[in-house]
Amino acid sequence: MPQFSSKALAVALCLSASHCFLQAEVDAFVAPRPNANIKQVRHASVLFSTNDGGNVRVKEASSLMQEIRAELSKNEEASLVMDAIRGKNLNDDDSAVAGLTMQLVDFAPEDDKELPYDYNPTALKEFFSKRPGAIVTRILQLMTVGGGFMANVALDQLLGRLKKNPDLEVQRAGELRDLITSLGPFYIKIGQALSIRPDVLSPRSMVELQKLCDKVPSFDSKIAFATIERELGRPVDEIFSEITPEPVAAASLGQVYKAKLRATGETVAVKVQRPAVLETVSLDLFLAREAGLIARNFPALVDRLDAVALLDEFAFRFYQELDYNLECENGLRIKKDMEVLPMVVIPKNYPEYTSRRVHVAEWIDGEKLSQSKADDVGALVNLGVITYLTQLLDAGFFHAGKKFVIVYL
Repeated sequence: MPQFSSKALAVALCLSASHCFLQAEVDAFVAPRPNANIKQVRHASVLFSTNDGGNVRVKEASSLMQEIRAELSKNEEASLVMDAIRGKNLNDDDSAVAGLTMQLVDFAPEDDKELPYDYNPTALKEFFSKRPGAIVTRILQLMTVGGGFMANVALDQLLGRLKKNPDLEVQRAGELRDLITSLGPFYIKIGQALSIRPDVLSPRSMVELQKLCDKVPSFDSKIAFATIERELGRPVDEIFSEITPEPVAAASLGQVYKAKLRATGETVAVKVQRPAVLETVSLDLFLAREAGLIARNFPALVDRLDAVALLDEFAFRFYQELDYNLECENGLRIKKDMEVLPMVVIPKNYPEYTSRRVHVAEWIDGEKLSQSKADDVGALVNLGVITYLTQLLDAGFFHAGKKFVIVYL
């Protein structure tokens, strides 16, 4: 690989980050907008300042990135790593994994009221110490689902199978992907985080794990509609004049219906949280934290990583993701912040129809970014950089939710 100046590498890294944003955010949409001119974006200039006082425009940086990628493509492992970092292998399928069942742990309704809605390790410990049955049930689920996989991995190491058969690594990564999906949201989030860590996984394992599917079988619509009525305090047909009888999409945390508001006639997306998600996520976090506390007694395991501190930060953010009221508030804020960019539109949020487990937002038809024309990529890179910098440097509020930013061309 040729030697590049520090200025060039800095620009390449920055542009690569924006390119990752555009390629990995496969759930974003690109849709036609009246009176929009793609040339406005294609000719937009973004200037990067460098430590030596120079400036490099996005167009120049794009040429530099092409040169770097050409060199990287000559190395198979480096090429695999770059593909994984850019999210090239992300699962883009809307359908559920065939034959998959998600293992969750439900509680009695009275228990649900006692479960903390904000992450609090002390409160979780107190809550689950009174419910040993739930702990045993989850541990049995983990052993049943993952026991066979762990046994195979141990045998692979003992017998040196991976050295003899490189393709076995890909097979095991695929098995791990399906196992993670069946164990629910907590493990899916961990798997997705690992899928972009070349310092933890091999390139081939990263590629396979990035196919991790966050699309799971939907739950009964009767339960979903009952959740809407309970959360919003009104019958479904009083809120919506139309609503699809079955969800149009289902993921680990919830599922979405297309509906029409009775009051205004606006078409909206109605997201309903999956039952027992809060309970199962809370239990998984509790068990993982207890394991981390035990690991602290072994210095060799914690010299490089404090798993408990890392888990606490992760759990705090995860609990926020389970609160659809907060998601709605963030949507309202980012919509106001992005008004300065006419080419970026944020779906309208409806706080009057939103609760902790139900979220209603504007429905916008479009195509997935991964299905966009190659000719638009350059314009989208420019616009992506502008959007990122506007959030970080102007608004001071960065929205990491990939389903909010709608780019119009």
